[in-house]
Amino acid sequence: MEVNIDDLSREEIINYLDQENFNNIRYLKQDYLNFKKYTNSEFYPKHVDYLYNDCAPNLLRFMNTKIGGKKNRSYYNFLLGLNEEHLPVFTDKQVNFINQLSEALPLVRPYEYEIVRLLLDGSLPKEEVEEKLSERIEGYNQETFEHALKFIGCVREDETDLSLDVEMDNELKEYTDDLLEYGLARYALENPEPTDFNLWMPYRMDQVQLKLLKNPGYNQLGTYYYDDYVVIFASLKKDLDEENKLNYKDKFLSPDLFQWESKVNLSEKDLNKLKNSRFTHLFIRKMDAENGLVLPFTYVGKGVLSNPRKTENGNGTWLFDVHMENTLPDYLQFDFGLTDHKA
Repeated sequence: MEVNIDDLSREEIINYLDQENFNNIRYLKQDYLNFKKYTNSEFYPKHVDYLYNDCAPNLLRFMNTKIGGKKNRSYYNFLLGLNEEHLPVFTDKQVNFINQLSEALPLVRPYEYEIVRLLLDGSLPKEEVEEKLSERIEGYNQETFEHALKFIGCVREDETDLSLDVEMDNELKEYTDDLLEYGLARYALENPEPTDFNLWMPYRMDQVQLKLLKNPGYNQLGTYYYDDYVVIFASLKKDLDEENKLNYKDKFLSPDLFQWESKVNLSEKDLNKLKNSRFTHLFIRKMDAENGLVLPFTYVGKGVLSNPRKTENGNGTWLFDVHMENTLPDYLQFDFGLTDHKA
């Protein structure tokens, strides 16, 4: 059967889809119930069920969206918000422990989850944890291990031993074990070999800082200066109207050339750091948020800053050309506004 839609109706449908938020609770609940029915689950589906089913909804979408104006932070809180039955009952501290682990997803390194998994049955000497991690993690690095311990937030360290900073009962252990298996298995699938960053993959600012062994809480700036390189986060503001877009300078000039505008009132010291940098890690997103969710940045690779010139708008910004090592794939050329239609 062929359905004919006139141009006006087609435009109305497209406008509706553009304006509709598919991350509101009505859609989330229906996606969840459909998946629960598909898996024929008597109780709630486990984390790993979302990993090994091709038709599974995006579990992180459930975690990152809001119910009642409050971000879920974890699958457990999402299920609570749906009034799912047969949930284990956890204390506030146990829920916070679950939230901390869940907010690390998707993992950019396995250290934190492997440490927690080793401590589920109780405290262990730090040396023993290190030894086991060196066997489990390819390319194990002690500096990364120490960095993970410093910022993990749920592990106690005394003179010799490490332990979890939460009361672990059987129900919490079962829930946490499922969460850890999901996170580590997903990490292995998405990171088949150790690397700095994966091209074209999404990253939050805190995850980038973790990978660089910096403070993950230091994540409110658009530019970071480290040793002989810089890290740049840029939003293309594709949600702005056409008039305001003209005032925004960050954009791809070609699939391997990005024009970047510095922060306002750039100091001479920072300008010299940019000019003398050996390379930059460049992270791009098309807009700050979409359908109620803050968007991560896509890693588009390393680039070299060149052609610095001061802008004429009087706010002390500078423009640079960033010559990229890698050419944007077709789908990102469309997403980032280089092409008008998909190739």
